[in-house]
Formats: sequence, structure tokens, C-alpha cells
Amino acid sequence: MKLKFTQNSVIGLKLQKNTVRLTLVAILVTAVPLLLLFLTSHLKSSLNQLNVIGAQTARQLDLEATNIIAYAKLIPTDQKLTRLIESGEVSDKVKVENRLMELSGIGANIQNIIINSTQGVYHSVFLSDQDAQDILSSDWYTALTGENFIRFFYYDDGQLYFCIRLDHISKLSGEMLLLIRPENFSSIMTGSDNVFPQYVWLNNQNSPIVSGRFSDAAFEYLSKCLQGADKNKFFDDYTFYSARGIFLSHRSDVTRWKFVAFIPYYEFLREFVPMCVILLISLIALMALSSYCLRPVIYNIISPIETLSSHMRNFTYGDTAPIEIHTGDEIEDLSHAFNDMAKELNQKIGLLLEEQKKEQILKYGLHISQINPHFIYNTMNTINYLARKKRCDDIVVVNNALICILKDSLRINEHSALDSVACEVNVAKQYVKIQQYSYPETIEITWDVSPELEACQIPKHILQPIVENSIVHGFLNDCFESLHGETPYIRITISPAGSDSLCICVEDNGIGIDMRAYEKIVEESEHFDMANEYNRGKHIGLANIRWRLAYLLKEKQELKISPCSPHGTRVVIFLPRIS
Repeated sequence: MKLKFTQNSVIGLKLQKNTVRLTLVAILVTAVPLLLLFLTSHLKSSLNQLNVIGAQTARQLDLEATNIIAYAKLIPTDQKLTRLIESGEVSDKVKVENRLMELSGIGANIQNIIINSTQGVYHSVFLSDQDAQDILSSDWYTALTGENFIRFFYYDDGQLYFCIRLDHISKLSGEMLLLIRPENFSSIMTGSDNVFPQYVWLNNQNSPIVSGRFSDAAFEYLSKCLQGADKNKFFDDYTFYSARGIFLSHRSDVTRWKFVAFIPYYEFLREFVPMCVILLISLIALMALSSYCLRPVIYNIISPIETLSSHMRNFTYGDTAPIEIHTGDEIEDLSHAFNDMAKELNQKIGLLLEEQKKEQILKYGLHISQINPHFIYNTMNTINYLARKKRCDDIVVVNNALICILKDSLRINEHSALDSVACEVNVAKQYVKIQQYSYPETIEITWDVSPELEACQIPKHILQPIVENSIVHGFLNDCFESLHGETPYIRITISPAGSDSLCICVEDNGIGIDMRAYEKIVEESEHFDMANEYNRGKHIGLANIRWRLAYLLKEKQELKISPCSPHGTRVVIFLPRIS
């Protein structure tokens, strides 16, 4: 056979795709680590720069606060002011306020001065007594002075305050409060607008002083950290990571305020978007180039494989033409192996067809075996007997019953192996009707069939053979002794066994089953074949029923046979409900 070469080979497309993928993976394995290394380096460098800027901002705030503290320490050392306060004279209060006004004018950015000493409350003249009293009685002032701070800064509603205890810097006792113009502080704290996308300044109570676009979600996460076990880390420069971004923290040693900046991860990745786009375009171009360059090479390799595949796919029974491939490699070995296999397969298929013919004969035999020739023979004798007795009505009854049984049993053309419960019950009743004329013995037949199960489908011809066994082998056996006055009976019950199964029970008080003989029947049923007597139309036994149930329903069925006390047999079959 001549080698073919097409451009639509599935294996060729797969090989081409896998080659391109392998090339892509090799590039990614090389490029991704380098990209990650560069990204990590850039991230560290950016964080270092931001940390330096944050630290410088905190140091600038410290420098500004240090100047204020240095000037604040000079005020109580003013001899004129100290002498006037220590005198305690009411007339000197105006002089103290004037002196405070002069001192506030000397200090840069000092608006007003309040001295809350044991001698009284003094303030510069630009501040009223009520304003001074409101400040000294405010919640924030009361709370901070109650914590025994030596000094503290406080920022509230655009006003900056500095408080220091006098007994640590002079002979006076009490506190001195400076009202400072906040412009310098504000310019330092807001100077990070162009550097940090989100930042916040927190005071000693971790309340926001200045917030630069700091989101609520970031502040909520920060608040949990400030209240957790790691809150002490915020007293120094601190970097920590969350699921959404990176937090940078710096602390002003003088004001004890905290500067916290939040940088989302996407801010770091923005610079890599152009690089990722270039990388993606390069990969697409490389994949296209690889596909174009590798296409002829790949198809030259797989052309013999395609030829072999096509021959195997189109192989049919009777095809004896061998495939000719001469490549000198494993593909040629496969072609020789396939030629040998095709020859052997043709032989096996011939044998299989013969086996299928035998199987069809076996199935036909199974259908025919559903009719008991002895039963038909006895029924015809019964009809002859009734004819001689001129019992025409009885002949009609027996004949109709036989016709009903034959009509149901000889439906060979029907492929379905199932029939309704109602049909199975009707066939069994017709059989019992015939037996009543064949044998004069009176057997009480009791039927208990649930109406809801009459439409359910069950395997054909399993009920009548069991009833037949009960009559013939249970009561008509020559070895069976008298029932000692007990009425012979057969009870047939068909009832639900759960929501998805049903139960068929046939019980009699006949001679009873020989369990050893039954076990032998079961053993024979495991080797059901054409040579077995059950397929030759002699009779249908329990082994035949057991074999057919297992063949049709596998593990979904169960057949139980047990003796009754003191004599008799009980046959129970569990079947699935089939609508």
C-alpha cells in the first residue's frame, strides 16, 4: 500500500500543538523566574524608598515639634512671669496675661498660651476666660492630663495644642498649654499626598488626625492590628502585609504620632502591565512561528502513522489485503503486527459468527422450553376424556385456557423478555384451571396480588412454572402421604417490598423440597448450555428460572427457596419495580 500524506491528521495536529506548548513552557520556565526576581527586587526597592520618605516625614515632624518644646521650656524660666505668678496678687493677673502675650509673640507660630497652675489659670489676652476654660474642661484635655503625661501634642479640628507639666521645667506646678498655628505641621503631614496613595496620621489614642484617601476597609484592618498582640511593633518603623496590600508604619518620637501608609498591590504592578503585554505578544508570535516551521517536519514524521491508522480504521471482516509500510522503525513493526492480527482476527470473527448462530439456537430453545410437552400432552388427553363424556362446556374452558397459555408462551417474535404482573397471573390461573380438570384432587388456590403492582413488568414465565412445581411435585407425587385431614393449599402473594421493589411468594403445604436435590439443580444451572436437559423442551425447573433471572437482572434480583414446617415449600423472589 502506498503511503499517504494529508494535512488533516489528528495526531499531527496534536504533535504540533504539544511541540508549541513545550516551547512555550520552556520560555515560561525561563522567563517567569526572571520576571518574579525582577518584580521582587523592584518591590523591595520601592518599599525601601517609601520607607525612607515615611521616615523623613516623621523626622521633619519631630524637628518641628522639638522647636516648639524648646521654646515651651523657656517660657516658665522668664523671671518676670514667674515673679508675677508666684505673687498670687489679683492685680498681677492682667500683667501675667500681657506678659504671656509678649512671650507668644516671640515664639514662632505660637497663637496663645494657657497656664493652669495652683495659683490660678492664666492665658494671653487674645484668648477669653471662657475659651480658656472650655479648653481646660474638654474631654481630650481631661483624658490626657489624667494619664500623667509629661508632655503631649494634640490636634483637634484644625487646631494644634502642646501641653507640658510645669514642675518638670520650672518651680511652678500645674500645666502649660500652647495653642500653635498648625500650618507647618499640616504641610509636613500632608506632604506625602503625591507619594503615598493612601495614608493616615494617628494620635496617641490611635484616632485619625490627617487622612489622605485612606479607605475604610484599610482602616478597619489597621484598627484590628493596633488592638492585637503586635500593637507594640507600631512604636517603631514597621512593615506588614495584608491580602490587599502593604502597610508601612513610622512613629514620631517627639509627638508620639504614627504615620501609616497603605499601598495596594496593584500600585506595584502597574509598571509591569506594558512588560506583560510585550511578553504576551512575543509568546503569540513565537507560537505562530513554531507552528509554521514545525508543520512540514511533523507531518513527514506522522504520515506513515496516518496511513496505518486509516487502514486500521477502515478494516472490515474479509479484508485480507496487507498494509505495506517500509520506514525501518517501530511503525513498520506495528504494520507487520497489524497484518498478523488482521489475519487472526478474520479467523476469530468466523468462529464468533458460528458461536452466535449457536447462541440464537440456544435462545430459541429457551423460548420453546417455556412450554412443557408433557403438560400439553396431558391437557389434550383431558380434552379427549371430556369429549367422550360429552362435556362440551368443559372442553371449551380447557381449550380456551390452553390457547391462552400457548398464545403467551409462543410469542417468539417479541424481543422483550418482560411481561406485566397481570399477564403472568392470568397465565398461571389458566394453568390452574386446566389442572383442575386433569387431576380430581381439590387444591385450594389463594391469590393475593396488590392492584398497584399489576402494571409492573417482570421476567416472563416465572410464576406459572413455580405453581406447576407446587402442584406436580408437591401434591401429585406418588411418595406424598396423606395430609391427615389438612386441606392442601397453594398461596400466591405479590406485594410491594419497599419503594422500588416487589416480592413474589408461592407457598404450599405439599411434600416439600429436597434441599440436596435443589442444591444439585443450582449447581447444574451454573453450567447452562445446549447439552443441558432444561433447553431441550422437557420441562422448566427452578434452575431454569434462577438462570433466567440472573441473566436478565444480575444482582438486582434474589430467589430464595426454603422448606415450610411441618411440610411444604416456600419460594420467594425479590424483583425491582419496572414500569
